[in-house]
Amino acid sequence: MTLVEIIQDIHGLNEELAQLETRYGLLSDDFYHLYKAGELEQTRDFIEWVGYYEAKLEREARYRDMMYAYLRQLRETSGIGALLLTPQSSAGA
Repeated sequence: MTLVEIIQDIHGLNEELAQLETRYGLLSDDFYHLYKAGELEQTRDFIEWVGYYEAKLEREARYRDMMYAYLRQLRETSGIGALLLTPQSSAGA
């Protein structure tokens, strides 16, 4: 999975999470804490919500790992100069 694909996944998961947050009036961080503490029932929506949230956490961790490696590479090639970020081609473009 590329950085671009991970970023696209995170945006898609955020859209799903935003719909659930709006429907239930609770941000995902708070929902997840309550759910993991066993304070909420196990409805279909809540099981989906947990899945989306955990997938987002995994993608964000993967993104950070890949981004740190990418930044190390940029620093090695730029020396003491400014880092040169170039546009990434999107998947399928």
